[in-house]
Amino acid sequence: MAQRIPTAADQAVTDCLDANQSFALIAGAGSGKTTSLVDALAHIRSQRGPELRQNSQRVACITYTNRAVEVIRGRLGFDELYQVSTLHSFLWGEVLRFQKDIREAVQDHRIPSLIAKAREDDNGGGSQKAIKARAKVARLEADLAELDAVSAFVYDDVAFSNYSTGQLSHDDIVDIAGFLLANRPNFRRLIGYRYPFVFVDEAQDTFEPIVAGLNQTCANDGLPLIGYFGDPWQQIYEGRAGDFQPPAGGTTITKTENFRSAPEVVEFLNSFRTDVQQVASGEASQLAGSVAIRLVQAEPPEGPRRRYTDDQLRRALIAYDQALASWGWNDRDDVIQLFLVRQMIARRLGFEHLNRLFTGNLASQPAQEQYEAGEHYLLKPVIQTIGPLVEAHQNQDQRQVIDTLRARSPFYSITGPNAGRSLKEMIDQSQTHLDRLVGLWQAGTIKQVFEFCLQNDLIKASDRLRSQIRRAPRDIEFDEAIHAEEKGDWLADAFFEMPTGELIAYIDFILQNTPYSTQHGVKGEEFPDVVVVYDDVEAGWYNYNFTRLLTPQTAGEPTDGQRERGRKLAYVSFSRARENLKVLLFTTDPNACKNELIERGLFDESQISIQVPDT
Repeated sequence: MAQRIPTAADQAVTDCLDANQSFALIAGAGSGKTTSLVDALAHIRSQRGPELRQNSQRVACITYTNRAVEVIRGRLGFDELYQVSTLHSFLWGEVLRFQKDIREAVQDHRIPSLIAKAREDDNGGGSQKAIKARAKVARLEADLAELDAVSAFVYDDVAFSNYSTGQLSHDDIVDIAGFLLANRPNFRRLIGYRYPFVFVDEAQDTFEPIVAGLNQTCANDGLPLIGYFGDPWQQIYEGRAGDFQPPAGGTTITKTENFRSAPEVVEFLNSFRTDVQQVASGEASQLAGSVAIRLVQAEPPEGPRRRYTDDQLRRALIAYDQALASWGWNDRDDVIQLFLVRQMIARRLGFEHLNRLFTGNLASQPAQEQYEAGEHYLLKPVIQTIGPLVEAHQNQDQRQVIDTLRARSPFYSITGPNAGRSLKEMIDQSQTHLDRLVGLWQAGTIKQVFEFCLQNDLIKASDRLRSQIRRAPRDIEFDEAIHAEEKGDWLADAFFEMPTGELIAYIDFILQNTPYSTQHGVKGEEFPDVVVVYDDVEAGWYNYNFTRLLTPQTAGEPTDGQRERGRKLAYVSFSRARENLKVLLFTTDPNACKNELIERGLFDESQISIQVPDT
């Protein structure tokens, strides 16, 4: 294998490290940012490793996901010189020993700020928003009164807080750490001594108070040194430091190579984004690629709140299938298809009602997040055990049935009560169980399926699930003002009443067995062929308007927020493609859109096609 030649940007990073100078590396999509990061970490080991080890010091590398942590650790040989962790894990590891300061931050800063924010939503009236705001203020004030009884604060990587018991959430950790970095010099000094080198991967997704605090920690010449690796145009989450900068005196470095995408895709990315002009490099420069956009004649929305009616949605789905067919991609499962919102995917795969339930008024924010991650307690037994059993039985895959039962069902566990029974006995028993299970799956409700599985010890069920199954259904209508704290009961009742028909499609999507994804969900990924779908009416998310973003003269100017959020998410979506990128845009005026896209230099005429409905 040929030795990798460092780019000019990589050499500039090395120069900064040798001079003990902080820096920020701006690296566009496909630029090999992680390689630059790992090379910089390895350079510190080769030049400063013995000294750091002797002083019991480490190199901090903060990244965004657990997956990225394992990738970076592996590429560094799992060397303990490096503290590689997610942001929340790193912050809590440094904060937890400052229990007195945590208490003061929660008491004097965190809870008061949450109370002040909630009061902004209370106009004194009887609206649901005002009622919920007053209830939240009351809860937070009660928590504030009980803080003195909290013996210690804990963080278990959860999205919700319980201040009266000392339980802190993701957001709490960021807020508290930002407070300590800004207001506790001893805290900054400790971090600076423990970690003379701090690298932040995906810096654009780091929270603003943390970037400000780390810059304050590394503000002076010399060590500690901070190095940021990221791309402002790939900042797609709210409240993050998209325009991150190094401390005063630091250096900003731009990396212009694109090792991912074919020249045709890179050329399009350069026309969409003008601050960084990339060059297709390495093996990517030899790829044969293409870029095209298809403008679909959309119907003016006739439903409530300027949405499609059911008939219009049906016709929009047909138009989408026709567009895929026009490219010859309608029967390809390897073409990734990117949509703005999950509801658009649920509608196409067939779990629309399930999605509405877990994103509607019966689902709390944690419940929705757990649903989207496939971690909700009502869904985990279906994803892990019931669904795989049904599919394996229907596919006549007896080996998969037995393997799943052995791994996931207490009745069939190799350490369970039936471990001594013969294999033939267990196979015969499994056939009986599966025949009955599949029969209920096809004709019964989700609750009936759960009841059968619990009665026969086929699934591992949480105490919460068992409790929900045993209790009588709620027999009064849900009222947010009265039942907000108990809404999970109504959610469970509605779920139990559903037939099972949508669950396999949901499971396949969660397990990434489909070619569909949200545009937010593919950040950091790459695929040979990509379709990006824009239908602002079907998406129904006011934060974005891609018709206005791409063709403002035709569709009207987007708001500042729509423009800022949209251009970044569009860039992330477009830059996933290695070879072929197709964009599908629904618009009521495709001819005007075509002329504007050409005029703006985004597409050539040969790259644009128009699709009108059959008459």
